Parts: sequence; C-alpha cells; structure tokens
Amino acid sequence: RPVVLIGISLGGIFARVLAQRHREMVALVLTLGTPFSGDRRANNAWRLYEALNDHTVDAPALPDDPSVKPPVRTIAIWSPHDGVVAPAASRGLEHERDIAIAVEERHFEFSASRRSIKRVLAVLREHAGAGGL
Repeated sequence: RPVVLIGISLGGIFARVLAQRHREMVALVLTLGTPFSGDRRANNAWRLYEALNDHTVDAPALPDDPSVKPPVRTIAIWSPHDGVVAPAASRGLEHERDIAIAVEERHFEFSASRRSIKRVLAVLREHAGAGGL
C-alpha cells in the first residue's frame, strides 16, 4: 500500500526524490522547511552541508532535481520566519507542489514544537484520510 513520506529540511529532498523514483509506492509527500525550489544556496545551511560532504550543493550526490514535482500529491509547509531556509525555496512555485501552507514556526520547530506536530497531524487527516487521496 502506498505510504506518506514526511521530510523535514534535507529529509524533504529525499522524500521528493523517492516519490519521483517510486511513484507506485508513495501516496503523498509532505515537506517541512525543505529547500526544494530555486537556488540551492538560498539557505543558511549550505556551507555546513558542504563542510560535511564530499560535494557541493551545486553538484549533489543525487542526480535528481528536487524542484521537479513528484507524480504524487505534494504539500509544502513553509515559514516566512524559518531562519535557515529561504521562504520561497521551501514554498516552491505553483507547478512544483500541489499545496503550500504558511506557518509561523522557525526551522528547528518543525520537528520539535507541539504546535507543528499537531498541524502535521491535522494536514494528514485532511489530505491523507479517507477522502483526501
């Protein structure tokens, strides 16, 4: 049965790529603060990423383009107050995702705040529930 993939920040890049590669196994991709759109340096973490990896953000290990909308339903949760990822990068353009939801959290609250987790559960109930997919 197809699964829902939830990715926070870089994890959302992996979720989108998995859905691009394995459409039949994925029902929905939900990203939170994921820099999938635009300039790969439109965040405050790219220098750290390059320091920890053997490649640059412009020459990633995966050949896939995370800005290409996977052939499944996609929801991008983003924040104008993120602080790490540029809002436009995690919101994406209209053709790069199905739904964009603006929230007030900062980047590290996406996975740690009670408010964010409740919102994710509500979004899943609405979009992955019986009538959502």
